[in-house]
Amino acid sequence: MLVNLINIAYCAMKVRPYQDEIFSKYQNESTQEIRFALSERIRQEAFFANLVENTERGKKSIGIMDSAKQWFRKQCVQI
Repeated sequence: MLVNLINIAYCAMKVRPYQDEIFSKYQNESTQEIRFALSERIRQEAFFANLVENTERGKKSIGIMDSAKQWFRKQCVQI
């Protein structure tokens, strides 16, 4: 089963440049270079997804903090 998985992965690396224009420059390159390009692309996507997620989380926490401050001020005024 492992040999089949390795063969499928190798074939995918060789076919990918012919299916996607982004990787068309790798049509005559080795599978190692294609694998490196794919892994770089995956790392970039993961980085930007994480950055956006943290930014959105930061915005939400700022909103929560502002709401908490307003509630606290309102409570202090009532006392």
